[in-house]
Amino acid sequence: MRIAVTATGSDLESTVESRFGRCPYFIIIEPDTMHFEAVENPNIAAGGGAGIQSAQLMADKDVQTVLTGNCGPNAFRTFGAAGIEVIVGVDGVVKEAVEQFKAGAFSTASQPNVASHFGTRPDTDAPASSYGPGATPATMGQGRGGGMGRGGGRGMGRGMGRGIGDAGAGYGSNGSMWSQEGAAGTASPSRQQELALLQGQTEELRRRLAEVNERIERIQQAPAASKLLAFVESRKCTGCGACIAACPRSAITVVGSRAHIDGSLCDGCGRCVEVCPTKALVLGAR
Repeated sequence: MRIAVTATGSDLESTVESRFGRCPYFIIIEPDTMHFEAVENPNIAAGGGAGIQSAQLMADKDVQTVLTGNCGPNAFRTFGAAGIEVIVGVDGVVKEAVEQFKAGAFSTASQPNVASHFGTRPDTDAPASSYGPGATPATMGQGRGGGMGRGGGRGMGRGMGRGIGDAGAGYGSNGSMWSQEGAAGTASPSRQQELALLQGQTEELRRRLAEVNERIERIQQAPAASKLLAFVESRKCTGCGACIAACPRSAITVVGSRAHIDGSLCDGCGRCVEVCPTKALVLGAR
């Protein structure tokens, strides 16, 4: 038997992550021996469909049970199609959660416990690692432009003052520093302080770029075939065509006011399921 636990880190001492589709890691464990494999989640930054794609990943890894904090409706339906049981409301340390599971302390969920797109944005319950070195949810202020300036106030800058240093400040598009109060020129740092902040930001960007490149390489090397396939429930389908635009494989056509899926082209990505307004598209085993 193989179970998977959503986790903030890559070992059994990590904390259980409350988000399923966007958890940093899946710890896949054989309960009898406690042998485990840490799988980095390639869907953590997905624009949409993270729950479906993460559930597919569990099916491809031959997981029978998933332990997590929360599970949305799209992932829950995918689990049902793949014959995977899901247990929600799990917290604490991964190893302890597995021991509780082995002792029969958990019950299988009968329905999702959060709405769609839960966990799309980090919140105050997210692990500190989500915000970068030196930052916590309480110190993340929002800029009114395209970026996020650190500090308690709403800075006007559009820079990248995220997770760096202790000054509680971000940088505007012209390179000037914005204080916690959001006013340019207040509590201006010394040249050495500014240089240290910029160097810290550069290192953070390099680290994130390395992580992205690593994920790209893993995705490219991963087997393309999924155990799941999209199917059409004809009685619900209106032939609106929304699924055609969403399908990256051009596997869907509309014939006689009903959608049809070419099983030889469908890779089970679930994007059509996400956009279908009548819920006529579902994922099922091949």
